[in-house]
Amino acid sequence: MCSVAHEQHEGKGEVRIQGRGRYKVFLISLGLFLLALAPRLPGLGAFLTADEPKAWFGRSIQFLAALARADWAATFDSPAPGVTTMWAGAIGLLLEYARQGFPGGSITTFLVDLPFDPLDPTILPLVRLPIVLAAAIAAPLTYIWGRSFLGEKGAVLAAIFLALDPFLLALSRVLGHDALVAIFMWLALLAFLQAYIPYLKSPRAGQTSTLKVDRRYLLVSGALGGLAFLTKYPSLFLGAFVAGTMLALHISQRESWRQALRDWMTDIVLWSVAAGLVFAVLWPAMWTDPIGRIMAIANDALRASGSPHQKGSFFLGRPVPDPGPGFYPLVSLFRTTPLIWLGWILLIMAFWRLRWAKRQWKHVAPVLLAYVLLYGLLVTVGGKKQDRYILPAFPALTTLAALAYGEISNLQSRIFRLRWLLVLVVLAQAAFVLPHHPYYFTYYNPLMGGGAAAVRTMIVGWGEGLDQAARWRNAQPEAQNLDVVSWYSTTFEPFFHGHAIYKLEEEKISRSPKPGLAAEYVVFYINQVQRELPSSGGLQFFRARPVLHTVTLHGIDYAWIYPSVGMQHVIADEVRLVGQAELLGYDLTDERGQPITTAYPDSVLYLSLYWEWQGKAEDEPIGISLLDAEGVTRGWGNPVQTAAPLPYAEWQEGMVVRDDFALVIFSETQPGTYKLAAWIDRPATAETVGAFPLEDKVMIQVLSPKPG
Repeated sequence: MCSVAHEQHEGKGEVRIQGRGRYKVFLISLGLFLLALAPRLPGLGAFLTADEPKAWFGRSIQFLAALARADWAATFDSPAPGVTTMWAGAIGLLLEYARQGFPGGSITTFLVDLPFDPLDPTILPLVRLPIVLAAAIAAPLTYIWGRSFLGEKGAVLAAIFLALDPFLLALSRVLGHDALVAIFMWLALLAFLQAYIPYLKSPRAGQTSTLKVDRRYLLVSGALGGLAFLTKYPSLFLGAFVAGTMLALHISQRESWRQALRDWMTDIVLWSVAAGLVFAVLWPAMWTDPIGRIMAIANDALRASGSPHQKGSFFLGRPVPDPGPGFYPLVSLFRTTPLIWLGWILLIMAFWRLRWAKRQWKHVAPVLLAYVLLYGLLVTVGGKKQDRYILPAFPALTTLAALAYGEISNLQSRIFRLRWLLVLVVLAQAAFVLPHHPYYFTYYNPLMGGGAAAVRTMIVGWGEGLDQAARWRNAQPEAQNLDVVSWYSTTFEPFFHGHAIYKLEEEKISRSPKPGLAAEYVVFYINQVQRELPSSGGLQFFRARPVLHTVTLHGIDYAWIYPSVGMQHVIADEVRLVGQAELLGYDLTDERGQPITTAYPDSVLYLSLYWEWQGKAEDEPIGISLLDAEGVTRGWGNPVQTAAPLPYAEWQEGMVVRDDFALVIFSETQPGTYKLAAWIDRPATAETVGAFPLEDKVMIQVLSPKPG
């Protein structure tokens, strides 16, 4: 009887202990969720990034509209494929629709009336909220799923580093697919490791005949893998990595190859089926043309893997098409914190000295390291490289550091107890990261030299700072009447009260100085200057003027506002003599300097011709004349001056030059429309270098003579 009572008492004690354990896990998980949420929620509408306005916001609107009218085929917009990003944007739009009180009577009417070009910044917080929540949920899941193989301390620290990682923090506050793919890939890897815990704990092969894979977690891992595949196609790496790791674990834990392969095939089929079901169910476009959609993704992946960024890149102090294999290692060093570096060093020391060899996570660490290295190799092989592409490796990188800090807390010293270690880690990580709010993209590791060194080393800038440039310009007189051209115009225009020029005659400031010349002010951005776009000479021309305002964030000059020339007329398309010059546009005025559009016989017009230098000799001037339909000269341009901000010897290719002419209209010229002709003379030989193919691109109307 006493024995029974004793056993009952012990059972009740065990239940109480288990209950307290679950309560502790719940509290820690809640704390981690709030820790991840706190730095992400405030200031969600502060600025826009380059890919958001016309890419992901536009696609989310189209996606939600297609769902509303059950047009499943129209849910395909990008082979990225970015489906989870569009789902996130669609959910955010529904939240915004509810916040506004369900205007318009239907969601389709709301979407049609939604300010999109330019985007209304007031919708940003709710549209970005779903990705913020996904990132916040990832922190407690990292702890819950990681406890069994990272240890309690390692799992908590891994979740803290995930919550406060500056790069993930920055990317999870915008509508894009990089944070989502990193989160889904990471959680899929954690669930996979959770499923294979017995294999990771096993000391050696041949002793695991009774070990079983927890296939519940295997299915969860596959489902998360399917979400990753729906987000961005480089995540297909995850499937290959999981399959390879599964095979290695089965072979290491089975005496028979046949048994290992049979078990591996069972597991990989289950994982793949779960991934495939999620992929197909959550992307309605797959319901109409699955083969076509998959082929589109594959073709785009092949195209992107071999092509550098069309606007080029910047690495180690100079513009380059492809930064090469050193790019992502440097990005990783710049984008992590000194706390993570110290963790890596401690982990290397631990393995080197084999002092922690009995720890179970020593079997997990090589898997995480292999994941990082192999994924890094994948994105390095691709021709197009941007810092955000390496983000999926960051959760594993920071977890490796967390493992080392977890071991430190095991030292027999009061100061290293878990609660104090957690406080120190949170405070230290927060001290590096939080001062950059809300512009977390401005964080660069101080041990690498911070932002100043990053600007000299790698491409910088996502659009942060252009909001401040717009607000400064708004504070100036007559802002609403101004024409301003900006790099990343779609991130500048929503915050600007005047007219932001995006492109002119299909020309953008990334390719031609024409939009900048036509505006009254031009805003240059840091990665535009790094890549010397539209050209080194074009930048010379604009930046030779006095800068009106510089936007500086955390020691980095992000944007500069310069006065421009307000050119009246843009010459459409390319009008160039190869190796010489390209005509850009012109001003036409009377003798008082007033703009005019017409002329009279026996009168003088003043024409200022803007052109781009591409090698023309200094002593070979441009000439102009006015021709009728038969090619007969009806007006002659007498050169007045050639103006450039720098001496000829300092011009770089693309320098913008202005030639002024007094255009005399012959007295016998009849009323009608006449075309401008332009050429380059070679006085030394009395020859013409060549005539510009102007055709009918510049026309001048001549009226009847004025009475009297």
